[in-house]
Amino acid sequence: MKTTRRKLQFAGNSSYVLTLPKQWITQVNLNVPKSEVIIEELDDSSLRIFPATLSTPERTSQTLIQVDKNSKPEEIIRLILAGYLASKSQITIQTIDETPLPPDFVIQINDICDKLWGSEIIEESIDKIIIHDALNPAQMKIVEIVRKAWFTAKNMLGRALIMMFEDYQESSKLVIGKSERTLDKLYYLALRQLYHAASSVVFATEIGIYPSEIIDYHFLIKNIERIGDHSEQLVKLGPKKISNKKAFQTVADLTKKACEDAIISFLQFDENLAQDAINQKTIINKHLDKIEVTLDEFLLYKSLSRLADYASDIGELVLNRIFTQNKNSKNVNL
Repeated sequence: MKTTRRKLQFAGNSSYVLTLPKQWITQVNLNVPKSEVIIEELDDSSLRIFPATLSTPERTSQTLIQVDKNSKPEEIIRLILAGYLASKSQITIQTIDETPLPPDFVIQINDICDKLWGSEIIEESIDKIIIHDALNPAQMKIVEIVRKAWFTAKNMLGRALIMMFEDYQESSKLVIGKSERTLDKLYYLALRQLYHAASSVVFATEIGIYPSEIIDYHFLIKNIERIGDHSEQLVKLGPKKISNKKAFQTVADLTKKACEDAIISFLQFDENLAQDAINQKTIINKHLDKIEVTLDEFLLYKSLSRLADYASDIGELVLNRIFTQNKNSKNVNL
């Protein structure tokens, strides 16, 4: 983050003039006639200045990932993901000595591309793969990404629990297949948007977020992704014999409700729902403590407990956001 100190100039009557850095003016394309800026007064008494007409410059950055005999597929996948999160427009994976890319590399590269929104392989030869990113990031609002991610994770959780209680095998195919892949795509897309927003106030505004909210949204999308992970784990475990189905079903219903209350409280800034999500964790744990858990039921027990933790954590985050927003207020409705 760059900072600069400038003196205010009195312009007569009640007006003051502040000059803006020439480099910034050029960078955000304000060096044209009749350009305007928007000045926003924040709660902490600071000002935020950004162009009245926001635009995201065309991304032309490229990166090359070289593969040699010592390279491991998982290492290459990490580099591809890092390039995606850094908003690289093109990623090239190529062997150093023009030897063929191993088949397992090719399979995993194709698999990760399927999980990266907007990325597609535009060239593939025996020793090289080129991934192109055709996504316009400014068109993807972070709130919409979160809503879609939660809708997917909620459906995954519901189907996973149906399978656990009703032995409905078709749910397994839905959760492990399309839903899991969709959630991965939304999760990585959200991370990329947030990383980009952290380095550009202009971009943050375009996707509907304040820079101060980046950490909050990162925490939220990570917990949504974890809800999906637990759903996936339950499905992979497969249907088990539940000795106390009624008790577990009660806890499962409470847990789904707590998670939903937490997410909605974040999106709607609802203090009451946030408090409900936190309180439900205590209720859920009391129910779980009364259940004599068998070995087959242990993963279900742990997953429900962890899901209650995620809901409570999100609820606490919402309360922190509310208090931060109202830090200059004398009263907070409880």
